[in-house]
Amino acid sequence: MLRYDLTICAEHEFRVKHCLLAKPGVKRSDIKYAISHPQALAQCDNYLRGLGIKPIPTYDTAGSAKMIRDRKGLPDGCTPENTAAIASDLAGRTYGLDCLDKGIEDDD
Repeated sequence: MLRYDLTICAEHEFRVKHCLLAKPGVKRSDIKYAISHPQALAQCDNYLRGLGIKPIPTYDTAGSAKMIRDRKGLPDGCTPENTAAIASDLAGRTYGLDCLDKGIEDDD
């Protein structure tokens, strides 16, 4: 912003709603890892810590859901049976995953 003659005139707050998405048949108690974009993982840090789920960063939120569906590109140790994606409910519907929990983002 210092390079350009730019004036900020307003701010817009946008609620981000994350879901814990998993392969159909997987229970929340089966989840050991959560994959997603680093920002989404940070936004859900309290939730993940509370459940003892290890966050693992990947390239994006919806892409993480796709990785679980396709069983391809998952980080070491991650399987569709022990890993959830943090992404939108739309990503869950698009890739045929179950939403194990909604609104998992931190309030801060």
